[in-house]
Amino acid sequence: MACCKRKCKPSTQYIPVTFAYSLLLGCTALFFAFPCRYLTEQYNVGIAVYEGIVTLFVLANFILATCMDPGIYPKSPGDEDKDDDFKAPLYKTVEIQGIQVRMKWCTTCNFYRPPRCSHCSVCNNCIEKFDHHCPWVNNCVGKRNYRYFFQFLLSLTVHIFSVFVFTLLYVLDHKNNLKTPGNIIRYPFKVLSYRSTSAELF
Repeated sequence: MACCKRKCKPSTQYIPVTFAYSLLLGCTALFFAFPCRYLTEQYNVGIAVYEGIVTLFVLANFILATCMDPGIYPKSPGDEDKDDDFKAPLYKTVEIQGIQVRMKWCTTCNFYRPPRCSHCSVCNNCIEKFDHHCPWVNNCVGKRNYRYFFQFLLSLTVHIFSVFVFTLLYVLDHKNNLKTPGNIIRYPFKVLSYRSTSAELF
């Protein structure tokens, strides 16, 4: 969240990321409370271990993508071309490793942006190797956190697919209890009642 501390409005900047965290944690908790618990008892404890590792990997990369500095260039206190009496030109050509590179002047940060650096209009900072601003992690995606953002997306895809497959197996094992709309509505409450009774007994 380092990139969004200044310009984003506090009243709205946390809504998407809060929703994302709540959805991830809520759905995962429901999965561990019902399908995963049943499948562990009926099939193999490895299911819970596997899902636990995947979930921790998803959360770790989610937090890193959210909190890590994406590669913010500090703003310059003044004009870089102090020797000139007029405003700095919009573009400046420099030679980098024998290659002519044209750099653009950033009027907000007051410096010539290096190659692959872009100014984020949301967080109002120049970001090194800027990819995009993601509201779901409340941060820009740049050089320093791109790896964690990509790993988060990849692990989240694996997590969603695994939860879908295991939940489908859970539903198929209980298909006899879900033949009528009334049973579909009553069944979750019966499971909750059974779990509460078991907890009290043991």
